[in-house]
Amino acid sequence: MLDGFDYVKPNSLTEALKDLNEEGALALAGGTDVLVNLREEKIKVKKLVDLKGLKELKGIKKIPGGVLIGALTPVEEIVRSPLLKGYRALQEGASRLGCLEIRWRATIGGNICNGSPSADTVPGLLIYDAEVIIYSKEGEKKINLEDFLTGPGKVKINQGEVLTAIILPEAAPLGDSRYYRISRVKGMDLSSINIGIYAAPQGVNGMTWIKIALGAVLPKVTRMHEAEEFMNKELLTKIRLEEAINNIVTKISPRVGSLRATPAYKKVMVEKLIKKGILEMLWGDKNES
Repeated sequence: MLDGFDYVKPNSLTEALKDLNEEGALALAGGTDVLVNLREEKIKVKKLVDLKGLKELKGIKKIPGGVLIGALTPVEEIVRSPLLKGYRALQEGASRLGCLEIRWRATIGGNICNGSPSADTVPGLLIYDAEVIIYSKEGEKKINLEDFLTGPGKVKINQGEVLTAIILPEAAPLGDSRYYRISRVKGMDLSSINIGIYAAPQGVNGMTWIKIALGAVLPKVTRMHEAEEFMNKELLTKIRLEEAINNIVTKISPRVGSLRATPAYKKVMVEKLIKKGILEMLWGDKNES
């Protein structure tokens, strides 16, 4: 049993904000990370604020210009939702998180707020330019998810604030995406590398629109803007693709002390997986490995 702190389960968002504004308060969503860290004494809290009773923070719905996902929506609902079929990389990433039981317990908001550089849902959100809604007693504000992530285990959320929802812009009808993940073992394990790749036609003359997000090779899940700009400003050929990937490999900095994979291995696999995804989506080449 855990002890040494108060436990509350507010019935409204207003009540939750009041509790979270207290020093030492911590939000509990799915608990798949928080409870483990409490047991292992990696974190200490004075008050644990259980948000699971806040129904208004659950569910997936269509909104003008996109889709809104409540922060307390279980990850398995992301996997199964017909409203998210146009966001393939997000659903693929969500499906790789833990096991079925964990996915029904873990929440999309919790997976984001944990700030893990290898979070399975985040690459698929970043390549679709997701925003997050943060609520406080001053009201709500929207932040680009990319800016919300600040470092390993860190996000841009202050005392007394809570992430309430994620907004995905309308998916382009001709766009496609892929999610790739490598881990040490099959089954439940953290990612050694995870990658989200998006490709869509960009107007005429064979131009394309590419977006790439990499996890577990930098301090946070990160969009590769420089390489994207290089690929998107001119007609993308396989030679230009190779140049862009080489640029990405020089920019990433996998952690030397990682127990899951060496930096050299991660760089090789980043190169191979980006090439695999883009060749498949743009040229129909499924043989690249």
